[in-house]
Amino acid sequence: MTEEYVNAKTNKVKQKESEAAKRTREPEDLRQLLVKAGETDNYEDKLKLYDKALALDPLYLDAWIQKGFALDRMGKSKEALTCYDKALEIDSENLGIRCLKGFAFNNLKEFDKSIESYDEVLKIKPDDVFSLYQKGSALESLGRYGEAIQCYDKALEIDPTDHLIIEKKSRLLELIYKKGNLTDSPDSGFN
Repeated sequence: MTEEYVNAKTNKVKQKESEAAKRTREPEDLRQLLVKAGETDNYEDKLKLYDKALALDPLYLDAWIQKGFALDRMGKSKEALTCYDKALEIDSENLGIRCLKGFAFNNLKEFDKSIESYDEVLKIKPDDVFSLYQKGSALESLGRYGEAIQCYDKALEIDPTDHLIIEKKSRLLELIYKKGNLTDSPDSGFN
């Protein structure tokens, strides 16, 4: 789900970039750099191509997003956050970038900041299943199981067929039952 969601968000960004390119007559070599980066599996090579694109146009949104994503995949989440912040300077309304920031914070085990990123998205788009799922996962990592279950439940209300969320919720419920309590649950008085 995570990679599919990121790819969907990236495709939307690419579509916006493509439309903007038609209006601004973006140099062909700039677009080609990102195409080449997409064709290689080597993240170091991708980074070099993104840096070349950014040298040509430091405001090239897709290059910042893709560079951040590559860095995060390489385990360089702090550097990825810097790229995402630069991307947000270019497009502060982009919810996909906020989701990517949440994912990077999660990779850094900064779960409170991850939750804040997903909350920013959910304020604007409360039916964002990916953000609900990821927020639930961060809450679970903090041991806030009741809140995590609430996120998973809300996500499943929106998309009851999401097997990843169903499985995640089932595993968490199993853990809760093994522990014998749910201290942060709204119904904790009944345990």
